[in-house]
Amino acid sequence: MPLLEYIFYLGVIIIVFTSMWKLLATLITSLLKDIGIGKDFSFLLFKTVSFYLLVSITALTTSRQMAEAHPVIAALYAISGTFIIYTTIAANLEKNRWRAVMNFERKRIRVMRYDGYLLMACILLFIFTLFQPAIADTELHNWILTTIRKIYTFPILQFFIAIFAFFYMINIIIKGLRATDTVIQTLMGRKTREKRSNPEYVAQSDEDGYTPYEEVKED
Repeated sequence: MPLLEYIFYLGVIIIVFTSMWKLLATLITSLLKDIGIGKDFSFLLFKTVSFYLLVSITALTTSRQMAEAHPVIAALYAISGTFIIYTTIAANLEKNRWRAVMNFERKRIRVMRYDGYLLMACILLFIFTLFQPAIADTELHNWILTTIRKIYTFPILQFFIAIFAFFYMINIIIKGLRATDTVIQTLMGRKTREKRSNPEYVAQSDEDGYTPYEEVKED
């Protein structure tokens, strides 16, 4: 599977899994609320479980692609998969935080202060699973992947899922380019600051009659 096709299929997995999970979480949350279990507790529980399942199935898919590819291509799969799962979870956490702020859900906002640790745990789990795919190669995870493939290959749904996955892939590529541009600008800015703080650069500026920090006045 080529790299772009792999990114596209990860988009399919994320879109189908997220849609299925939202439906399941809504039904179970309603049942838990009827028996007196708090909404905030169920929200935290479902968020943690959903991230674990999503990270596991995407990492398992990535590891299988890596096993069939050249080491260099396998490294690209690993980097792309890590970036995709990072942006997906980070965007989801940010959306939930914004929704909680808009609805003035203070208790949920306090719980969300641990989202950074949850994001780090997801990335570490993804990377660890790439090296030890056996921990995710379970009947549950394989059943989820098989179900997602069946839903995606269903004639009526395939067209709509493919459209969402395509735009998801474009969004991921754009985010990757923006992140790369930010890193480059940060490095270039750091080099410029280091150059200005270099004594030789300052001495050369003094020989020219002014420094970058002096105001030059013309007659």
